[in-house]
Amino acid sequence: MALINASSAYARGATGEGAIIGIMDSGVDTSHQELDGAFKLTSDSYLEYSSRSPTTEEKRHGTHVSAIALGERDGTGMHGVAFDAQLFFISIELGTAGEEYEPATIDSTVDYSAIDNSWSTLESYFIDRQVTVVNGSFGYQGNINDYTEENIRQAFPLTIDVLAQAGIPDADKTIFVWAAGNGGGYADQGVDYSSPEVFGGLAYLITELSTHTVAVVSVDPDGTISSFSNLCGVAKDYCLAAPGRSITSAYSEDPPDTAYYAPFSGTSMAAPHVSGGIALLADYFGGQLGNTEILNRLFQTANKTGVYADSSIYGQGLMDLDAATKPLGQTMIAVSSSLEGLQHTELGTSIGTLGPAFGDSFINAMSNKNLVVFDQLGAPFLKKLNSTYINKMPSLAWLSSRQSNPSQRVLEVQASPNRNTELMLGLASNNYGEHDLFMSLWAKNDKKLKYFSLKQEISKSGFYFLGNGISPSLFFGNNETNKTFSNVLGRSSSYGSPFLDFASSGSFIGGGISIGNNSTISGVYFKGNHEEQDSMVIKLPSSSGLLLEFKENSIDSSLSLQIGLLKEPNSLLGSSFNGGYGSIDETQTYFSGVQASHAFSRFYTTGSVFFGETRTNLSETGLINSINKFTSSSFNLGIFKNGLLNSLDSFGFKITQPLKLEDADIKLSIPVGRTKYREVLFEDYNLSLTPSGREVRAEFIYQRPISNGNLYASFGYIKDQGHMSLDKVEPYIAANWQFYLF
Repeated sequence: MALINASSAYARGATGEGAIIGIMDSGVDTSHQELDGAFKLTSDSYLEYSSRSPTTEEKRHGTHVSAIALGERDGTGMHGVAFDAQLFFISIELGTAGEEYEPATIDSTVDYSAIDNSWSTLESYFIDRQVTVVNGSFGYQGNINDYTEENIRQAFPLTIDVLAQAGIPDADKTIFVWAAGNGGGYADQGVDYSSPEVFGGLAYLITELSTHTVAVVSVDPDGTISSFSNLCGVAKDYCLAAPGRSITSAYSEDPPDTAYYAPFSGTSMAAPHVSGGIALLADYFGGQLGNTEILNRLFQTANKTGVYADSSIYGQGLMDLDAATKPLGQTMIAVSSSLEGLQHTELGTSIGTLGPAFGDSFINAMSNKNLVVFDQLGAPFLKKLNSTYINKMPSLAWLSSRQSNPSQRVLEVQASPNRNTELMLGLASNNYGEHDLFMSLWAKNDKKLKYFSLKQEISKSGFYFLGNGISPSLFFGNNETNKTFSNVLGRSSSYGSPFLDFASSGSFIGGGISIGNNSTISGVYFKGNHEEQDSMVIKLPSSSGLLLEFKENSIDSSLSLQIGLLKEPNSLLGSSFNGGYGSIDETQTYFSGVQASHAFSRFYTTGSVFFGETRTNLSETGLINSINKFTSSSFNLGIFKNGLLNSLDSFGFKITQPLKLEDADIKLSIPVGRTKYREVLFEDYNLSLTPSGREVRAEFIYQRPISNGNLYASFGYIKDQGHMSLDKVEPYIAANWQFYLF
């Protein structure tokens, strides 16, 4: 069992259940504890000879062979390779090998018609019974090279016709496993054992048998060829090696002993290891592989390394049930019913998201659903559909930068070179002292200038603005209303349009014109990436878009009405599909929103609401058949007061909901299996991508000058963080004291 790595197949759930192994031998002891299960032996087995019952001695060989293939796993004695398989047994009278090697004479001088009639009838029972595999641990002595195709066809025309199974699809053909022969045991008599004996080598001369026939040679416990075994020789293309020396298995004893075992050696013992292996694969792949595919899989996955590379001895190699029950080569995704020409790899097939909008929607939609992938031989392997969902994968450079400068401090400098120009610089404080405490790999490459913006008046009523590394929301809505609360971690756009976040790390240029004393109309073109892209290994193409705003200001109030368009190539609100899922040509999100603020004597309020509708265009369909319109929303509300405890401090409370999908669904067609005729089976799903929860943050903020510096503190609660429905709210607290040395 260790030589053929059977335990790996068992660990993956293979037991042989549902497979039927046909064995034709001299007899079988059905009272032995390895073969006495209620369902072990089929009721239509032939246990008697035509004129008498087999003797105890005649049952020994067949009992030993049968238990190797499928002896019961009941915690006592031993167990067979396919211990849950069933046995369809046919008893026949067989001779035993003598001390002298006696090759069979197969030519026109001998009449084999009676034997041919008998063999053809008996073998047809297995085929009519639709057994998975037939084990033949018997045969005629004589090297297959000593015979001709003409002689074999002339002697056994009916048997050949039955074994060929003409008219039966390859997937349904019964596999025949033959012992290669023990000619090596007669080497001192000058016997040629360089190729299998007659039955083992039959497919070498009769080519119509080659797709569903295998000869088995024996190896010793150390894995090398047994001295008594014939070699694969001319039958190397359909020959395997399996353990055959000193194999302990069930033994029929007189008086009867249902728990008696004995070791035997021979290719008769090697063959049922392969027969059991075929039954294991039939069970493991759940009837999805055709029988000839199963045999070919054993050939392709057999151990061909080291000594097993010599095909003249070991043929296709030593049977390896570990390799046979795991994917061979790269696994692929099928997007059509054909297994031919698969183009999408499993590793290259994924769904990923940026930002909070999708929450746990993909994970929830994919949970409890399976996906079948196919290896290079077309064998199916079950995977969880959610294994194709990839979380954000940070780059090494980003991780090192965060380690070197964990607070990511940014000093925001605002200047007016002249009365018509406003300049803002976001300077990274990369050498603030933290670098002295942590190892730095890439910190020196961090940008000193994190972001900048410029606004220039070109007339009394007109202006233009531009920027890089920051969201254009800086120049829209009410972001400039509150100058009291600083942001020591950089500029925040929490009150701006969330759709601009998908291009916040990029560039923009825009302008505006005043209409009257209190109103302006502004517009901007922007292009860039979501800020989370900075941390990721895989980058998405830059998004772009336009935003138009009508803003009206009064002494105490401000109102902003915005409409815009966001274009994302190859992504959908930051989510991307790769490989077998298909690809998105471009998505267009039409969004609108309103921002308003009102200042009172000592406090003011501000808030915003935004809605968007996303339309998609699948340039290539795959597992995704269609995507419906997506709607999304966000809102913010804040109340702030200056001079709470003294004239210099500030206090605020705000409620925020980040961008969230409100209504979204996607139609998938997922491969869930295949037929033994290589047709892929699909199951259709209409999945809702609406997150299970709605994240809402409630936060208290306090700031005041203290001891030659400033104190910033916040305390808040998060409900359904990440738009995932949670049983409890999560509190958080943060404080930052900035102290000026000089």
